[in-house]
Amino acid sequence: MQGVIKKFLLGVSVVASVSVVATEASLAATLTNPTIGGTASYLLYDADGTHTFTNPDAKLSTILTGDSSNPTGNIELFANSEQSPISPSSNVPPSLSTLLPAFKTFYNFLGYNQFTSLSGQIGGKDITISSLTAVDWFGAAAVTKAQQDITNALAKTTLSARLNALNAAINPLYDPSNLATRWFNEALSKYPTYGITSNQANFSLFLLSGGLQRFSDPNISYVNQDPNGLLRIGLAGHYDAASLFGLTPNPASPLQASELLKVSYNNQADQYLYGFSATKSGLHNQESAGNSGSSYNGKDHSGNYELTLLGEPLTSIPEPSVVVGLMALGGLFVSKRKLHKS
Repeated sequence: MQGVIKKFLLGVSVVASVSVVATEASLAATLTNPTIGGTASYLLYDADGTHTFTNPDAKLSTILTGDSSNPTGNIELFANSEQSPISPSSNVPPSLSTLLPAFKTFYNFLGYNQFTSLSGQIGGKDITISSLTAVDWFGAAAVTKAQQDITNALAKTTLSARLNALNAAINPLYDPSNLATRWFNEALSKYPTYGITSNQANFSLFLLSGGLQRFSDPNISYVNQDPNGLLRIGLAGHYDAASLFGLTPNPASPLQASELLKVSYNNQADQYLYGFSATKSGLHNQESAGNSGSSYNGKDHSGNYELTLLGEPLTSIPEPSVVVGLMALGGLFVSKRKLHKS
């Protein structure tokens, strides 16, 4: 009898062990073997539970370990997106006296083809997340035409002729067939209380004030995957992004809009992801003005935007300890059957 009890207790122990390991195997996957590619600059932000701060020695394997309930540090792709000569020094819409420099800066952005990427594996599948270029926003043909038209416009001899030609050069970019226009329309349609409508004039002002540059440089804080295959990518951004549109923030009605990213997953076609809903991250960049997140500085991380993409379902492969446990449990059943026969 004592031998039977010992075998029974062993079986209970094995079952418990198998259950624990099986539960661990069902947990969500995270990004493994992360590497940084591309030729544009990037910044690594660490976190201390209250603030984020630049740390060039931070490890990707550490700063990308958060989730929606506890975002940590982040990596900013294309960190030079808001610097001269490809971005204006202010997000204030240009006046008549600053229109020519604004067009020249936008021309520089159109010709800038560098990006930063974050690559690795998740659930055994390859994934690459990249910042955006003007070609992503408009398409290669439209970018080439706009560049040529701006060049021709700048050669006009009189100021009025030059400005008319410059406006004509960028007007065709307001086209629902491209990502920039579709995204701009969607963003403004979600916040009608600000009184800004999506039209060609407002779109052109947004372009000339560096609007696209401010949304081309995603700050990635985590990359996770659910057992059912759903990929979750966390972006650190402004909880209220009104200032990024040149608008005055309204605490009672925050304008929420994430930066955009391009993702290539498992050799599938590239996809562009963005979102218009944020949760408070509990973090502010220590360089933010007043740490309030209310004024534009390009660095605040007060909001967490979680973007999703359906990937391949995870498949759990039993750990060696599970296999050993099952073998032991099988042996126990065989022993019990022999005992009954005797």
